[in-house]
Amino acid sequence: MHPSRQFLCSGDAGLGWAFGSSRTGASHLRSGRPCEDAFALWSGASGAIPCIAAAIADGHGDSRHDRSRAGAALAVQAAIDELVSFHRIHGETGSRVVLRSEFRADFPRRTTRRWREAVLGDAVRRKIEILPQEGSGSGDFSRYGTTLISSMVLADTILIGQIGDGDVILVRPDGTLDIPIPADTTLMGAETRSLSSRDAHLLWRTATLDRGAGGILIAATDGISDSFDGSEREEFKKFITSLAARIREFGIENVAGSLNGWLDRYSELASGDDMTMVFVCINPSEENCEPDSSREDEVDRQTAPPQQGTLSGVW
Repeated sequence: MHPSRQFLCSGDAGLGWAFGSSRTGASHLRSGRPCEDAFALWSGASGAIPCIAAAIADGHGDSRHDRSRAGAALAVQAAIDELVSFHRIHGETGSRVVLRSEFRADFPRRTTRRWREAVLGDAVRRKIEILPQEGSGSGDFSRYGTTLISSMVLADTILIGQIGDGDVILVRPDGTLDIPIPADTTLMGAETRSLSSRDAHLLWRTATLDRGAGGILIAATDGISDSFDGSEREEFKKFITSLAARIREFGIENVAGSLNGWLDRYSELASGDDMTMVFVCINPSEENCEPDSSREDEVDRQTAPPQQGTLSGVW
């Protein structure tokens, strides 16, 4: 596959639809480097309960992280596998409190472990030695370093987990922006958390949202917000709002047909970085209740194959 040219769509008639695109950055094209972003989508059901899962990752890309392209691809696969597994185990509980608690407690740890197992497998196949990390009994995974954003839409709940930079925003039908995981203000400059960090499972942040009246969940790697001088700037928020408005006015097909060109243009004129966006267009829940714009839980820094469904991804 060619990540810079890939567009994918997946969905469930009751929950909504997800689509995304990943593009090689202008600076990467000029230097002959590949796209180091990745994304994956899954839709299906466990029993009679459907879900939509999505993940995006941004490999770090410098010389110390020379396998980060593979690291990002392995990260989105690990995230989807764990989201589907989580849904299979907990999807029928019917309790948002339990879902929230179990997701916060288990998902970061299990996804980090699954990713590291996949990295070790890749390293063995390619005869790459994973040396012990200084001062730790675990391996040094820095060559595969990547960020990761994961999300899952269930009957009445949206679960989100993130390690590292990137943006995830829910645009409600009335235009309200819900930013469940704000930018990490403890980091300086281009610093970011990473799956390759020691104790990475403790560096995740998670959030739970009420599905309510639905909306459009948008996840993006930082190459996009960097084109607007950061995710906290009003111009970036206006851009996100305009994308959601265009989907509502002109439909998914129109935006899907234009998305690659938009991303290429922003990369060429602004950040030059790889750009990946995933949209999850979420239908209102059956109760069609008013959305609770506040998060159900404060953003928390963490101190089996699916029965049926479809998986799409960019490797």
